[in-house]
Amino acid sequence: MVERVVNDIDEIVRYVRFDGWQNTHAGEREVKNALRKTLFKYRLHQDKELFDRAYGYIRQYY
Repeated sequence: MVERVVNDIDEIVRYVRFDGWQNTHAGEREVKNALRKTLFKYRLHQDKELFDRAYGYIRQYY
């Protein structure tokens, strides 16, 4: 299951991100919404620590 979640997050983030997204409110909002939707799909949307850690990773490496 973890692998599916990671693959889905990777796929959706690659689709919605753009160059410099970390420096715009719209870019951050799009990525956060995509992450929330993906976590909701697996019923993990209420785990704030998971969201924060995943978003931190995405922000740093994408």
